[in-house]
Amino acid sequence: MNDPRGVLFAVEPWNFPYYQIIRISAPQLTAGNVVVFKHASNVPQAAIAMEELLIKAGAPKGVLTNVFASHEASELIISDPRVRGVALTGSEAAGAAISSLASKYLKKSTLELGGAGAFIVLDDAEAEKAAEWAVFGRHWNGGQVRVSSKRLIVTEGVYDKFLDLYKAGVAKLVAGDPMDPATTLAPLSSQSAADEVQVKLDKAAAEGVTIEEIGAPVPQQGAFIRPTLLTDIPLDSVTAETEFFGPVTQLYKAKDADDAVRIANSSPFGLGGSVFSTDIHKAQEVARQLDTGMVYINQPTGVKADIPFGGVKRSGFGHELIDLGLKKFVNEKVVVISDIDGSF
Repeated sequence: MNDPRGVLFAVEPWNFPYYQIIRISAPQLTAGNVVVFKHASNVPQAAIAMEELLIKAGAPKGVLTNVFASHEASELIISDPRVRGVALTGSEAAGAAISSLASKYLKKSTLELGGAGAFIVLDDAEAEKAAEWAVFGRHWNGGQVRVSSKRLIVTEGVYDKFLDLYKAGVAKLVAGDPMDPATTLAPLSSQSAADEVQVKLDKAAAEGVTIEEIGAPVPQQGAFIRPTLLTDIPLDSVTAETEFFGPVTQLYKAKDADDAVRIANSSPFGLGGSVFSTDIHKAQEVARQLDTGMVYINQPTGVKADIPFGGVKRSGFGHELIDLGLKKFVNEKVVVISDIDGSF
């Protein structure tokens, strides 16, 4: 039988401030657990709203509880014997800190960390469709998505055509007010976030990576980064192992499908990925070889309520949503019934 463990502590990020809370709480509340969550410090209104929305929806007070806690308070919370599990979505540094505390106090944990999803385009792919999806997959939410299509890996036979289409598509993006329906490229979450991306670009330039701005000029006001393409990236470089949390695309040319898999698996991350091909069986074969938590065929890696979400390597461990999420923090209790007379 599946018994809920009790109180779970969730640390969640800012980039999808409502969805992230739902993704951890929906399966866990269904399983009978309750959640205490510490949201990102720059979305306090969203944290309050989520707690209030559940109460308005009829949930008992306390099944989802927001706490405005400092990073230093995490150990106090995790060490409490009433807390039976820990879930975090965030940076590698935060994940390392929280998982260390969870291990210290023998609490089960799940981590969803960074990602550098491989977007593989094989020779027989529909180049127009693949390029259109790549533009969206890399730039939605301003490129501030863990499962964004950050590394485009394109085989030689379709490389030139795909690149032309991709550049043309990115050039059509409209940067502006994110509340304006006409805007298709949002600013980053803060100026410090934009500055961090620029620092990573400067480091890439120092490593000899070719850097090309391929999008239209962006507004001077706001934390915008102009869409940028990186090519000639050595696989043993720091740049190849870097997650760019903004509209920066890494592009690699592969000789064939096997070479594409080699490039894809060279990353220390393993959250999402996608494969584009008109041969579904070939795409499935490639997908099976990718060292990543999720693979979508003929669309960018996405998020859906009925698909488990999770990664491997430096992208974390464990899954959220559906059956894997429902059973992540339950005690699968074994109950054995002996003969009524108690004999062996």
